[in-house]
Amino acid sequence: MSESERTIVLVPGYNEPPEHFDIFVKGRNGTKGLRAHNFNCLTFPQQDDRLRDRIDRFAAFLLEVRALGYPFPVVLIGYSLGGLVVRGFLRAYPHRAHEVSHVVMIATPNWGIETFVLPHITQMLRVPDRALSDMDLTSDFMMWLNGTRGHWENESDIFKRTWVLDREPWLAPEGVRLLAIMGLIPERGGYNDGMVNADSVTLGSRIPAHYVIGPHCNHMNIIGHFDPLLLLSKGFLVNSRVWPHTLRAILHFAEAQPAPAPKGYHRV
Repeated sequence: MSESERTIVLVPGYNEPPEHFDIFVKGRNGTKGLRAHNFNCLTFPQQDDRLRDRIDRFAAFLLEVRALGYPFPVVLIGYSLGGLVVRGFLRAYPHRAHEVSHVVMIATPNWGIETFVLPHITQMLRVPDRALSDMDLTSDFMMWLNGTRGHWENESDIFKRTWVLDREPWLAPEGVRLLAIMGLIPERGGYNDGMVNADSVTLGSRIPAHYVIGPHCNHMNIIGHFDPLLLLSKGFLVNSRVWPHTLRAILHFAEAQPAPAPKGYHRV
């Protein structure tokens, strides 16, 4: 490995195989991937345990990566639930924050989601991942991760109610740079990607964010993956023009390119 190389560790989302990151690592259709920008890329294997256990496994995985001689500090990229693992690592192991230079969380529900209907769907589909309940807005995991719970304002009106944190949340250890990336769909109100709300991703605008905006900027297109089950349940349509904007935002944030940082949004 060259001294000029850097290391990126990618963490998959809910019930997601690591090869879903191949498009970022290898590139596609003329768009160069992370490896072409002098990054060593490793992906945390697929897991199906609770999030606190998964965080401990990830901490051990990083020790293995270091023992193999990969350059540190590393850039961590977590997609959806994977972003909770990445940020959870920093919460559980703050004394190891020096191992991390940048953290990118793509479409990550940092204060959780409403999961009351999802257990029925996952049971029907026989999804093995047991971390679903940890993502709930009211879960003990979210209380531990953020250092606070939340509550609904205007709770009686399901269309106007707003989730508000009870106190200022914990974000990350000092010195670790954070970036949240997510899609916004104007036709769905312009504040979500069809699955996760922008306030959850950014912890109410507390985490610096880069938005990719357009009718096809959904939860799956943001990483270039298409799931036929989500097509049926959410009406998502595949569009390969979205994920390159995510990749470019990652590269600029991680300082892999000398060009100025992009705007805080792109329209697709």
